[in-house]
Amino acid sequence: MVREDRLSKERGVNPFTDIWLRTRETVRFVIDRKSVKYIILLIVLTGFASGLLGMMNTRSSDMAPWAAILQALITGPIGSAVGYFLGAAILTLVGRLFKGTATYQEMFKALPAAQIPQIWLLPLLIIWALASPETFFADRADVAGNPIVAIMSIVLAVVSVWTFIIVCKAVGEAHRVSSWKGFFIVVLPGIIITIFVLLIVFVIFASFFNQFY
Repeated sequence: MVREDRLSKERGVNPFTDIWLRTRETVRFVIDRKSVKYIILLIVLTGFASGLLGMMNTRSSDMAPWAAILQALITGPIGSAVGYFLGAAILTLVGRLFKGTATYQEMFKALPAAQIPQIWLLPLLIIWALASPETFFADRADVAGNPIVAIMSIVLAVVSVWTFIIVCKAVGEAHRVSSWKGFFIVVLPGIIITIFVLLIVFVIFASFFNQFY
């Protein structure tokens, strides 16, 4: 009976809408029920959105908007796929420190699912790039007072923050641990990398100044 109730709920899950508020249930649905083809679709769409976001503030005035969109469609998914491949490996290993149980395949499915909110930005980004390329590609300091930039900056900030929360929940669900543990699993690699970089910088500066003594 419990299994039937679970399957009934899963059939009613729409990842593109339910990821916002039913994150853990949606991520589990994607992990357990969705095929590799579906994950590839998510990688392409989320990568496309990431590619467009990466082209903002680049001052690419010499590039036609349609060319920039095409470039984002080609390079974005490739970069995202690499990021998901590496990210899934790192988060799977770090999760073991918190008694997480996710396999690499489960984490690899969870990460693109957690980025679904970025897909909702695609229509806005495409319209913005085509309708107002002078603000889309411009340095934000140069167009700070523009109402389009102000509105889109707020939208992007809200979606980015909520996406981070979703990622933490998704990682927690993949590992079958709490969302708070998911948060620490997500941020710990960044902290370790930051400390490692600071140590390298410190060693370089120390070696440089030692040459004068």
